[in-house]
Amino acid sequence: METALFSRRRESLLPWVAAVALALLMILADIYWPPMQRFRLQVDRLLQPVYAVVEVPTMLSIWGHEDALSSSQLRRDNAMLRQSMLVLQVRLQRFAAMAAENARLRGLMNTTVVVDGRVLLTEIIGLDPDPSRRVVLINKGHDDRVYVGQSVLDASGVMGQVIQVGANTSRVMLIADARAEVPVIFNRSGVRAIVGGYGSLDRLNVLYVPPSADVRPGDLLVTSGLGRDYPFGYPVAKVVRVSRKSGGDFADVQAVPVAALDRSSHLILLFSRPPLAQGGG
Repeated sequence: METALFSRRRESLLPWVAAVALALLMILADIYWPPMQRFRLQVDRLLQPVYAVVEVPTMLSIWGHEDALSSSQLRRDNAMLRQSMLVLQVRLQRFAAMAAENARLRGLMNTTVVVDGRVLLTEIIGLDPDPSRRVVLINKGHDDRVYVGQSVLDASGVMGQVIQVGANTSRVMLIADARAEVPVIFNRSGVRAIVGGYGSLDRLNVLYVPPSADVRPGDLLVTSGLGRDYPFGYPVAKVVRVSRKSGGDFADVQAVPVAALDRSSHLILLFSRPPLAQGGG
């Protein structure tokens, strides 16, 4: 009984011993016998499609992850570039006004006006429901140190000014509103005037221009800085028509806004005076 038991155990080890011996033999043949190496390469080539199919889920997962990261990074980069470009465009607006001021030899510019001071990016989030009003709602308010009377610009020129401040939102009256008045000067000639809105987003009135004033279509109107409502030198409008009636006290001057009043959604708030000086409006 005992002999038969041990005999069966010895016989059961033979397949394992044979398998190990065969494996060692194949390893040695793969190393030292060139035909075996060629055979292995042929088998590897035949199995390439199998390898490719097995790797498909892994590759799809990797590509999807990389594509998601790339898209997210591109969106962040584009947002940062748009914000930087908007700030630079607003700061460049003053160069034409500064050059004209120097050319007229009217002395130094007002040093209290901030050329490259603090600005704050904001976005339009709503419109006034009253169709006769040209007022928009922005997503910055008292918590961001926004104040009543603060100037608001887009990438091209003056949009308007803050008329009401909430905790996290503010209302901005556009220069096209019938109540809006912006003190300006003609950038070419230095003639002073007032730009007033009358409800149309694409037309503005230029008020109090003497008939003899040197003004003509194409002239650029920039903020004069008078009245301390708007800092000096930011583009407001361009003249499109000048009509001088005999006997009239003032010329009839029409202009179009430089800012995209009906399209701009991202704006800039200028901090041209300390927030402590803000009034209740």
